[in-house]
Amino acid sequence: MKKLLSYMRSSFRHDLIAGIVVGLVALPLAIAFAVASGARPEQGIYTSIIAGIAIGLASGSKFQVSGPTGAFVIILLGIVNAFGIGGLLIAGCMAGIILVLMGLFRFGSIIKYIPYPVIIGFTSGIGLLIFTSQLSHFFGISSVEKPHGWIQMLTMLFHHLPRDINVSSLAVGSITLFVSLFWRKIHQTFPAAPIALLVGTILSLFLGHTPVVGAIPTGLPHFQLLNFSWSWIPILLPSAFTIAVLGAIESLLSAIVADGMAGTKHNSNQELIAQGVGNIIIPFFGGIPATGAIARTAMNIRNGAKTRMASVVHSIVLIVIVLFFAPYAEHIPMAALAAILMVVAYRMSEAHHFRKLLTAPLPDVFVLLTTFFLTLFVDLTIAVGAGVVLASLLFIKNVSEITINTLEDNTQTGSSAALALRERVKDYPLISLYEVNGPMFFGAASFLEDQIAHKQHEILILTLKNVPVIDASAMHALDLIVEDIQQNNGKIILVSLQPQVLRALWRHGTIQKLGGEDFVARNIDEAIERAKEMINQSSSQGNLFTT
Repeated sequence: MKKLLSYMRSSFRHDLIAGIVVGLVALPLAIAFAVASGARPEQGIYTSIIAGIAIGLASGSKFQVSGPTGAFVIILLGIVNAFGIGGLLIAGCMAGIILVLMGLFRFGSIIKYIPYPVIIGFTSGIGLLIFTSQLSHFFGISSVEKPHGWIQMLTMLFHHLPRDINVSSLAVGSITLFVSLFWRKIHQTFPAAPIALLVGTILSLFLGHTPVVGAIPTGLPHFQLLNFSWSWIPILLPSAFTIAVLGAIESLLSAIVADGMAGTKHNSNQELIAQGVGNIIIPFFGGIPATGAIARTAMNIRNGAKTRMASVVHSIVLIVIVLFFAPYAEHIPMAALAAILMVVAYRMSEAHHFRKLLTAPLPDVFVLLTTFFLTLFVDLTIAVGAGVVLASLLFIKNVSEITINTLEDNTQTGSSAALALRERVKDYPLISLYEVNGPMFFGAASFLEDQIAHKQHEILILTLKNVPVIDASAMHALDLIVEDIQQNNGKIILVSLQPQVLRALWRHGTIQKLGGEDFVARNIDEAIERAKEMINQSSSQGNLFTT
């Protein structure tokens, strides 16, 4: 009781104000995202209501506000076109289960390592897809077509423009777009979306002949079982996986933004579990997939939210609207919703970050453009997967660029140490010194073989002081070098091995192949002396390393 009274005195007013503002912003966005996804308007509202409560209370981020987002629109539309609303609800529930598993297996930290060019590439691609998909509603084109791919969208527009433009819709969309873009110059704190939607709706009532959302049922959603069949699982699993991965990325990005604004620290795995539980529940009430909404979360913080209850208040605001004002929502023009979504699409496209990344090093630009164009022309899952794999391969290439220097190379740089070493081995032409710098793994294995030359009766001293790690591929390459030198009646001495590298070479059998610990030296001086002894001993016996 004391905690409740303390909350009412210190935080309730702040949460109430923030929740009301976010609720007003969520209404047009929830309707717009649902309609754009091929669902009914009320399904977007139901999603926001349940997500605000179920995910908001359990979230790993204190100020997270979840609901339908623009990132899902194109994916969900594709699912609805292929499998209908029933298929979308099942896919959403399956995605929730995948998200819970991600959280339980602590995948939250792994998702943070998705490269920045990949994130910007697919968000820019999604933004352009959403923007293009809304042009038909913006121009008032009446068509039964619901194109999914970008080329199909452009083809449909090409066939209908300009002859099928609805002038009233174009006027409503243009005014709504203008208010959305320039409202901030009039008022800095109150959000633009509700005002723009109100202006567009009023204008459409005067102009008439404008396609509208249609009737929204009054009342709360009812629990209903899903029309589930085990045969749906293999069919919908790719779609569910796409929803889950995108939902995980979006919610964790939102949580990171919230941390930066509020000075908090989110729990990524708890966030994934909360998103999963919410998305398991939502389909049973007719809702579409939800995730953390960056814009609504940021607005929640900017308007003074103190606790998780602000997200619950936002849901209560939507409940009040559905119970008492739903009949008025049927007059909302599709062109106004399209204009609002076009603004959202532009902002989520991160156009300024996209342009900035084009000046980055060429490998990053390649990853960015590959992810972007695959998102547009193929599929988001393939785009993200290809982007991550490509970025990983380029990273491996960069970190595997080892350098291999001979004694002569180091002498030419003017190194006093190298000059001293050359002086020490000048009477022993069979001794050659190589120095390897950098991690030795599969990316560098072939380079290692190519750069180390072999000659008859050679004693090769290989310094590995600056090799922090070695993998099986590099050890195999080293084995081949050892075999080649031994076939030429030579020897190898390894110098200054780091403990983990030495252990790996013992386990692999490379040290045994060399001839045991006598061929491992602690430093270069010890190695040179040992090499001289071998040469002198073999020369006196008249048998230079014959096997």
